[in-house]
Amino acid sequence: MPRRKGKITPGLQEYLTAIYRLKREGRKVVRVKELAEEMGVRLSSVTDAAKRLVKLGLISYEKYGYIDLTPEGERVASSTLNKEEVFYRFLTEVLGLDESKAKEEACWVEHGLEDETAFRISSLISFLQECVHNFKNRYDKFLKNGECE
Repeated sequence: MPRRKGKITPGLQEYLTAIYRLKREGRKVVRVKELAEEMGVRLSSVTDAAKRLVKLGLISYEKYGYIDLTPEGERVASSTLNKEEVFYRFLTEVLGLDESKAKEEACWVEHGLEDETAFRISSLISFLQECVHNFKNRYDKFLKNGECE
């Protein structure tokens, strides 16, 4: 696996995941303008981020050209989105938060969540759903009156 030359910030992770999402919609490559529209930022912000992502070896991009993920960029974006999805599931399926609040919070947490932690949260969700009879109703009851069955 290629070694990155620096640390990826949460902001740069957002660019990577936006590129990844656009590509999953069927685009082979992404234009700077499309990415700016997707993220609600100026073209110059995309250009600055693209230059930094190129230096990190996460995208390929030439001025006035297309943006594409490198294999490492695709791996990082996929991992980031996976962590977001795992935490979103935890917030909605286990804690019972509403979807919009869970989506917002999962987006914040994904950046600091390690792969091992995401794996364990995913395993906990599966454990609760598979091994703890009626866990959701029991948890809701506990939240309401503070008592175990």
